[in-house]
Amino acid sequence: MTCSMTAFARIQESSYAWEIRSVNHRSLEIRTKIPEAIRELEASIKEHARQSLKRGYVEIFFHEIPPEHVSPTEPQRLDPELLQAIQEVSKTLPTKKVLSVVDVTRLLQNPNLLRARTTKTEYDLNELVVRFKSCLKQLVETRQREGHALRTIVQASVETSRNLLTRIETLGKEQPKLIQERLTERLRALDRHVDPNRVAQEIALLAQKSDFKEEQDRLTIHLQDVEQCLTETVPVGRRLNFLAQEILREANTLAVKAQLPACASLVIDLKVCVDQMREQVQNIE
Repeated sequence: MTCSMTAFARIQESSYAWEIRSVNHRSLEIRTKIPEAIRELEASIKEHARQSLKRGYVEIFFHEIPPEHVSPTEPQRLDPELLQAIQEVSKTLPTKKVLSVVDVTRLLQNPNLLRARTTKTEYDLNELVVRFKSCLKQLVETRQREGHALRTIVQASVETSRNLLTRIETLGKEQPKLIQERLTERLRALDRHVDPNRVAQEIALLAQKSDFKEEQDRLTIHLQDVEQCLTETVPVGRRLNFLAQEILREANTLAVKAQLPACASLVIDLKVCVDQMREQVQNIE
């Protein structure tokens, strides 16, 4: 199933909330921002995330929600036990200095030193894992829904590209005739006699150099590969990104060889369509 790498999920309970965000990334990178009280769950939640996700930059947040009877703007107080421990350690330093005002200012930057006047919440770790898995499931479902939309967009781009290729192929059949007319007109302007056999050789050589049948064939094959990837049940984002780059490269070569103005215009439309498709597949897992 085609999945997106961009998604958001949140599950909130009375005293806490799990929140997961994911965006595009070359591989799978998981970052957690959870309090020390449940730090022992970090390895477990990362492992659950790895089992469900294959690519993306994933951020996992655990938000503690204070009780309703406590004002969120209530002043905080210093943790006396932690402050005393820091002072005791400072007295053992070689300088034998106690904490100064500047030192305290620096200490206040430590979030663990400040505590709100709230009662410490005891969490059921097993319940936290269960709720995290529910949040993760919500994230995966969101990625799947967006992936389905991306699949529809990419399929439409493939169909548009195929139609443009058909029109380019039809116009391309007139290209040898155009080359012959241009060369004949230039020779006539020179007003010099040229061996007809030599002219025929030059026309054949120019027609061969400007022939883009190979590029058309490779583009057709690449577009078929893209459609095949969209039916796979495993992550195909990397392969789709590679195919999009190859299609764009072939389209650039085709643009160089296109001689007819109408044909060149269609090739530009093809490049625009392929570039839009490339932007979309970069978001696929």
